[in-house]
Amino acid sequence: MRKQPMPLESQQDSGESPDRSRRSEHGQAPDDPERRRFLTGATAGLVGMAAAGTAFGGWPEGMREGEGRYAGAVVLITGATSGIGEAAARAYAREGAKVFFCGRREELGESVAASIRETGGEATFMSADVRERDDMRNFVDGCLEAYGRLDIAFNNAGIEGPLGEFDAIDVSGENGYRDVMRTNVDGVYYAMRYEIPVMREQGHGVIVNTGSMLSHTGSSHAGAYAATKHAVIGLTRSAAAAEVGHGLRVVSLSPGGTRTELLRRFRGGSLEGADEAHPMGRIAEPEDIAGVLLQITAPEATYLNGDDVKADGASAASG
Repeated sequence: MRKQPMPLESQQDSGESPDRSRRSEHGQAPDDPERRRFLTGATAGLVGMAAAGTAFGGWPEGMREGEGRYAGAVVLITGATSGIGEAAARAYAREGAKVFFCGRREELGESVAASIRETGGEATFMSADVRERDDMRNFVDGCLEAYGRLDIAFNNAGIEGPLGEFDAIDVSGENGYRDVMRTNVDGVYYAMRYEIPVMREQGHGVIVNTGSMLSHTGSSHAGAYAATKHAVIGLTRSAAAAEVGHGLRVVSLSPGGTRTELLRRFRGGSLEGADEAHPMGRIAEPEDIAGVLLQITAPEATYLNGDDVKADGASAASG
């Protein structure tokens, strides 16, 4: 097992200097199996990214088609019929990407796709349920049939699940404990299960999974939801560790309070007072989170991998 690095604060503030007495008589550091493994892994990661054409900010060959920051990129999104997912689909399309997205509400999905096309973007909707493994296989296959490759995947679909005390929440049924686990955890796993082989074969790709600020803390009334978002972080980091040598990046994005129907339901049906309670004087708009997402998936962000990006407007920092 690879040795865990020191915490960042320990690396910076320990006050310890390297032990130069451990060098050999030829001035070289002594043979260290752990060091060898680290260097081997790092080299493999760089080779993978270079082979993909994504190292140091370059787009894969053939991706630049047309105008816009993401011109020619193929972007797959789950849960893009509303909220953050919809804002992401529109943002990528405005920047020239070809967007392929899914959701369970077919009429709404087709409406979003038509709206994007009316403003000059390219978007295709496919009805799919992230809880169903076959749906996710067909969804990724559909993207490949439509566009021939997959450059960016935003696994965003999610529900809030049951709210209330642990011994009182519904276990089964729509929006119950099992349902939120299937949607928020299985949905991310199934999506990555079929996205990763495609990207691995290509030698490039970026996957972003939607976490939450509850990925990092508990909740007295949304324990099931918090548990699923902790799981998303674990899936993200595990996939990143496994695929770094193949030119893939896997990152999670954890929004703070955002003006969506999910947050409205969390707050009992009203967002009244939410803006005033926020350190910035307002909660995030879905477009704010989409803006962060486009920064994460940019080719210049090559070294951002296997970690969680918090977009909470200083809520956590403010206590």
